[in-house]
Amino acid sequence: MNNGAIAPAAPPVRRVAPPSRPYRPSTVGERVFDVRSGRWAAFMEWQHGRAFLRPLGGGIEWETEARWISNTEQ
Repeated sequence: MNNGAIAPAAPPVRRVAPPSRPYRPSTVGERVFDVRSGRWAAFMEWQHGRAFLRPLGGGIEWETEARWISNTEQ
């Protein structure tokens, strides 16, 4: 049943290797780079080993595995 709601699209997935030294943010709002999607984001929280990120200009959060987070663009 379609109620007219549109589900947000997940960020694109790039074919890249995870960083050799993943970065582990600890401060909410900290600027991080999601290597897998190729996007800069604000770190929001950790849940079950996954990081929840939000676009820097605001918007819908997405989640990624810790191994894909960097503090520099890849």
